[in-house]
Amino acid sequence: MNPGAGEAPRTAAVAVDIAAAATDRLFDYWIPPEWIGRLRPGWRVRVPFGRSWREGFVIELRREPSVPPERVRPIAAVLDPVPALTPEALELARWCAHAYGTTLVQALRVMLPAGLRGDRIRRRTEEMLAPGPAFPSPEQEAEHAAAPARRRVLELLRRSPGPWRRRELERAAGVSAATLRAMVRAGLLAVERRALERSPWSEPAEADRRPPLTPAQERAVQAVREAVESGSPAVFLLQGVTGSGKTEVYLRALEAVLAAGRQAIVLVPEIALTPQTVARFRARFGDRVAVFHSGLGDGERYDEWWRVRRGEADLVVGARSAVFAPCRRLGLIVVDEEQEASYKQEETPRYHARSVALERARRAGCPVLLGSATPALESLAEAQRGRYRLLRLPERVGGRPLPAAEAVDMRRELAEGNRSLFSRRLAEALDEVLARREQAVLLLNRRGFHTFVLCRECGHVLRCPKCAVSLAYHADQALLRCHYCGWAERPPSRCPACGGSALGYHGSGTQRVEEELARRWPAARVLRMDADSTVRKGSHEAIYRRFLRGEADVLVGTQMVAKGWDVGGVTLVGVVNADTALNLPDFRAAERTFQLLTQAAGRAGRGERPGRVLIQSYAPEHYAIQAALRMDPEAFARVELPIRRELGYPPFRRLVRLLVLASSPEEAERVARAAAGELARRLPAGARLVGPSEAPLGRLKGQARWHLLLSGERVGPLRDAALEAAARAGREAAGARLAVDVDPLSLL
Repeated sequence: MNPGAGEAPRTAAVAVDIAAAATDRLFDYWIPPEWIGRLRPGWRVRVPFGRSWREGFVIELRREPSVPPERVRPIAAVLDPVPALTPEALELARWCAHAYGTTLVQALRVMLPAGLRGDRIRRRTEEMLAPGPAFPSPEQEAEHAAAPARRRVLELLRRSPGPWRRRELERAAGVSAATLRAMVRAGLLAVERRALERSPWSEPAEADRRPPLTPAQERAVQAVREAVESGSPAVFLLQGVTGSGKTEVYLRALEAVLAAGRQAIVLVPEIALTPQTVARFRARFGDRVAVFHSGLGDGERYDEWWRVRRGEADLVVGARSAVFAPCRRLGLIVVDEEQEASYKQEETPRYHARSVALERARRAGCPVLLGSATPALESLAEAQRGRYRLLRLPERVGGRPLPAAEAVDMRRELAEGNRSLFSRRLAEALDEVLARREQAVLLLNRRGFHTFVLCRECGHVLRCPKCAVSLAYHADQALLRCHYCGWAERPPSRCPACGGSALGYHGSGTQRVEEELARRWPAARVLRMDADSTVRKGSHEAIYRRFLRGEADVLVGTQMVAKGWDVGGVTLVGVVNADTALNLPDFRAAERTFQLLTQAAGRAGRGERPGRVLIQSYAPEHYAIQAALRMDPEAFARVELPIRRELGYPPFRRLVRLLVLASSPEEAERVARAAAGELARRLPAGARLVGPSEAPLGRLKGQARWHLLLSGERVGPLRDAALEAAARAGREAAGARLAVDVDPLSLL
């Protein structure tokens, strides 16, 4: 190609969408002549790469290529009508790639909906009919009097020009499709194509409720509004007890943002699990709301993304990846339930949406509002250091009291002969709630019927062949299932290790709770919400609405039922087993237990009647459970923070994890030890290396897993050392994969 001698850039530096980490660089391509002077960074393009065609992203424009011209090939096509990525998005992608040790392409991928990448989804259009160039005037209509069908169409369009859908016009005028086709050929009708939006909404918006604000809410709203109006990149931590009206604070702050002609992003842990929260945003802001979440189809996500990109939606409500929504006039980012682990992506790029929100807001010059009843210890520490401004909502709206909470010692229940899932106190409380026609929520953060199968003759536990975890029994399908990789098999009649027949089913999941309820309270109407009962699209919202309408007396579920629910009829929350996560080999186990129990307890007593919470535990004296009974984050922090300080864990030190995945434990160990040797030679000053050791989940999805942990005062040197060690060890690793996780939330 002869590029010519114009002044406009003739070459585009393109990030080509290929998987290999070794190709984390830009490639030069000639800009097509018709696009010279028009092409901008951020446009998606199709380019030749080797012997195939690849999608890529224009990152820079260059007057001359950086390689010999004979090696430069032309861009084959520009894929979108406008750049998919703004200059701000490109800069944020560069930051993400650097901060989380990933490639630029991997960071760019997460910014776009799946349907846009690879052109798998296109905008839907429909054919419309309207008066054409030969449409007659009333005086000319006599020419068509001999054709009654045509005359009816002309008369109808004169009264209502449309455009009309073809079938609607056929029905309204009482004519055939052949008549309309003939009128199009004659120029009497013109065909127009109109874009169709795939709506994510299954029901119309509810009526808006605008409750009066409490004094604490007023102070919080005023503080955030002042930051919005001044364009301050302040960070607010809104700590409010459950039922204190945090969502209404968000809504009032967002009103100020939208009134100023700006846009906002609201992150929720998993939008499919919190339909009520989304309903409130729609009730207040209507069609100005776009929604991003995993429950949408690719087409719906594609259309919602473009609505935001075109500026047709001002407010994005969504889960983790919504932090990258293409808002060009950003005025506020809200992170609801900011402590939730679901904000951390566990696959490359391993970003944390809260951290990305803080960086994006800093670049946009707008505030961030972090909200939670149980803030992450990292966020509390930032507030104590004065980097975040702490706003408190210490009371429930309407003066409603917090529910009365107590722990039930299951050791005593067992000693006194009660082997049931339900303690006597919880059974009595359920009796009372059902007699009063109130509602109850039962939490057990384990799905399935039994959690493991054990041979009582040899002690063998049936495990997943791909993962180092026990298989759970699901009674509804009579299958043993792995909750990590999805492996399923029929239960054996004999032990595969010793051939014995004494296989025992142990542990309890939500299915067993559901069955026990049906056995003991046959008249009770029970709903179950877990990953098994919510496979179909819209099932989360359907279950929620049934419970809200009072069509069930008891809702049984995993952590899905512990947050985002505001059902006034719930007067009892029972935690069937509070210990499911308490003893996991992870330094955050106590914090997660406290947060989950507190959130679950907050579902009770949100209506006119007082609430009650019963937490069953084999360790009721544990400080996490005791703090949850009082719903007191400060009490939990007073015990947990000194432990974290002594052990060198966040929020006092930063962590970087190096995870090694290989086909065999021997290979994983060999590569991990090689990486440890590399790290020992370049360990930053003041840093500490722990490991290598086998990960607590030593095998997952067919991969053996070993890991190393780096801790230090500053995360940058830790990340850089881990990336260099991974690269060097990886060159010697046949088939092994090394992953660097900055600020890991899980060490399993």
